[in-house]
Amino acid sequence: MVMIYVKPAAGGRVRMPERSSRVMPPEGAWVPRVDYYERLLICSDVAICDPPAPSEPEAKKPAAAKEELQQGGPT
Repeated sequence: MVMIYVKPAAGGRVRMPERSSRVMPPEGAWVPRVDYYERLLICSDVAICDPPAPSEPEAKKPAAAKEELQQGGPT
């Protein structure tokens, strides 16, 4: 599934149905590119943007640890 990074419009609240309808944080989130978010893009309720740069400590982690985190923990 294609994922996009979006931010809500200034002052807006956007629910994320794939995450138990939690409100999207103001800094944005990775979301699936599905009809729901396409409609929000068309209405300018969200905007596609660049994800934030990784924090300094995360950038120094070994590649194996990063992969483990992305896969949901140790197997």
